[in-house]
Amino acid sequence: MENQQETKGAKNTARLQSELKDAKSAEEFVQENHAELQLQSVAEYLNNMLITYNVEKSDVVKRAGYVGNYPYKIFNGMKNASRDKLIQIAFGFPLTLDETQQLLRLGGHSQLYVRDTRDAFLMFALEKGYDIQRTNNLLYENKKEILG
Repeated sequence: MENQQETKGAKNTARLQSELKDAKSAEEFVQENHAELQLQSVAEYLNNMLITYNVEKSDVVKRAGYVGNYPYKIFNGMKNASRDKLIQIAFGFPLTLDETQQLLRLGGHSQLYVRDTRDAFLMFALEKGYDIQRTNNLLYENKKEILG
């Protein structure tokens, strides 16, 4: 199942383990597989996305439909967010599907999987640039658990 959930171009764990066995040095392995390795925290990734999208944290939090301080603790690395909370933040930017998959991977969660109906709705909404409210409406209308 892990192989089915990989984003385009990503290596599965078995392939990485095989390459690690064949590597001449740990440094070489890390350098060649930098993009595949979890070298960045969720907080670092989110704060880099703030710069990339030139948006304020408060705007992302508001568009994500959050109330309270919890999302700020995620941005500051003080809380480990659930899969749904990270997806909710992704809609607050809005992140692309690939960026959302990376965020989920960094958070230690399974990536969105097109064969899962709820995930397919979320992927569709990300691809189409839906906001959180429109996404939740889509989920609700199709009897799937909403975000938030």
